[in-house]
Amino acid sequence: MASPRQALPQILVIGSLNMDTIIDVQRLPQKGESIVTRLPDTGKSVPGGKGANQAVAAARLCGGKCVAKFVGQFGNDGHAQTLERSLADNGVDLSACGRTEKPSGQGLVFLVEDGTVSSIVVGGSNMAWPSDVVPALLPHIQTSSAVLLQREIPEHGTEHVNAAVAKAAAVAGVPVFQDIGGEDRPISDELLRSLALVSPNLPELQRLTAMPVGSEAEVIAAARFLKSKGAERVLVTRGGDGALLLEPDGRIWKQPPCEVPGGQVLDETGAGDSFRAAFAVAFVEGRSSEDSLRFAAAAGAVAVSQLGAFPSLPTRLQAGGLACPTATPWSGDSGGEDDGTCIGSSTCAGGGGEGSSNVAGFPLKFGSRLNSMADRLDLWGGANDVLGWVSRQGTVKGLGVIDFNYPQHFVASGLTAEAALKALGAAGLEAGAVQMRFSEEFRAGAFTNPDDALRRRAVALTIEGGAMAQALGAKELVVWSAWDGYDYSAQADYVVAWNKTVLAFRAVCDAHPDLKVSVEYKPTDENTRFYIVGSVGAAKLLVKEVGRSNMGVTIDVGHCLMAGENPAQSVAMLGDRLFGIHLNDGHSRLGAEDGLMFGSVHSVMAMELMYWLQKTGYQGHLYMDTFPQNEDPVRECEFNIRRVKALWARAER
Repeated sequence: MASPRQALPQILVIGSLNMDTIIDVQRLPQKGESIVTRLPDTGKSVPGGKGANQAVAAARLCGGKCVAKFVGQFGNDGHAQTLERSLADNGVDLSACGRTEKPSGQGLVFLVEDGTVSSIVVGGSNMAWPSDVVPALLPHIQTSSAVLLQREIPEHGTEHVNAAVAKAAAVAGVPVFQDIGGEDRPISDELLRSLALVSPNLPELQRLTAMPVGSEAEVIAAARFLKSKGAERVLVTRGGDGALLLEPDGRIWKQPPCEVPGGQVLDETGAGDSFRAAFAVAFVEGRSSEDSLRFAAAAGAVAVSQLGAFPSLPTRLQAGGLACPTATPWSGDSGGEDDGTCIGSSTCAGGGGEGSSNVAGFPLKFGSRLNSMADRLDLWGGANDVLGWVSRQGTVKGLGVIDFNYPQHFVASGLTAEAALKALGAAGLEAGAVQMRFSEEFRAGAFTNPDDALRRRAVALTIEGGAMAQALGAKELVVWSAWDGYDYSAQADYVVAWNKTVLAFRAVCDAHPDLKVSVEYKPTDENTRFYIVGSVGAAKLLVKEVGRSNMGVTIDVGHCLMAGENPAQSVAMLGDRLFGIHLNDGHSRLGAEDGLMFGSVHSVMAMELMYWLQKTGYQGHLYMDTFPQNEDPVRECEFNIRRVKALWARAER
């Protein structure tokens, strides 16, 4: 039978332990400068190290409600004995620690009069981890409720620890909290994808993202970028300005600072470690995000009121008894809902939320035509290029994803996937899909070109587009060719063109079996009077003959109207092979594609379309394929989002 102690939630801290020497200074020295200490008797040595600090803080903050276990590497000197005794005296389980033949790690802590600290860490025994450490740690990881990591021990390479531990914990379903404090080095996307929470302070956030963090909005943009790289949550500590928590669903909590006991900040050395340990304790106890943040802020405030790392780490009673304001939702980009019937008025509220349109219970995300952001530049003060358009779409309330065109948005401008991801993160958006756009080089056809070399080039270009989609984290590659068709009777061999189309789509699907590939059909336009795939029936037949599970169809409402189709019926016919939908409206004139606001002409048809999207269980995003050449494209898109939500709600009734 497990003992009561074993039955409690366990916080496993894997990290560093140092003997810290605290040096009081008036200010930090400049390059090449020597200065004397502020106090003649400074230089006191106290136990520390981010790993040890967090383990002791967790043990004290657990207060018998959980267990703190520490895994570190003790050195071969007298400091090691002091460190071991200090950890054990605070109730930390040291049964999984190792020992090395290197001296203990040391921290040189420079304490300025206002309590601000800067540190230099000498790695010592903290750098001497065995290369096969994870198998020995696996039982401890699997029995833990959370794993806490920092960056004062090896992270990657032949002596990696953090990356291997995070991966093993993720496989075991144990949440990993990564403190960014420690070495100044990039963090890999692979490690980020294993984390339940990544927690930088402001300088660390700026270094990791290469983005400004001077304002609250900039901090949130940088946090969103970090989250877009794979981390489930981002918790940013901001010193005297409190903290911000970015949740998995995109919600943001703003935690105000707590009043420091005694009213004076004496030493910030253990504040961040206390904050992160307290948040982890509250997390494993199942507390809400608001309560976890409040508890963490209280712990940090207690820590700065005392000198030294270990001496300042708070107890559960101290943190729980400190009056501290409660976290509140960040409202920097919030907006209300309406029925989508107003536009062009300052009283019309947007639908929005961060990085996702899944607010107020709405199940799908919204995207919009990126090129529309090049319209009405008199209303936009930013850059008129792809990154500028992404930034402008980031101001659309309720928008969640962006569909990029390939190669149009990348090759000509030299835009890379990394730069696009950074822009998306800054805008609080994600990549929804990549849409193929073939140049006039393929005027005689892309997949149906009579020149085999050009046809192969079109297929290769489409496969490149799929690779870009996957690099961006998009779920779909949409293929629409302006050229695959004919203008006159007796001009094309329909069977040959059809077969070439089938073979081309098979090649693309096989190149990217984990990516959805869809054909966007259209009956006619000024470039091609008759398309080879010009109706929902032809598109459905194409899907059948391609014969790949990742092959489907994207419907454009305007294209349906041009084909004489009822979009709702087309959705019903396709069922689960409907991968994408482009929403717009038009006057149904022969050969015309108006690209008007959704539901502005065919409101009943639009509501029925929402009904059939619900009925068929559509899982893609809703893409606004409109042409606001005379309207403000941002407010036009916000109107479309509100309109869809209103029609969706009516269809549910």
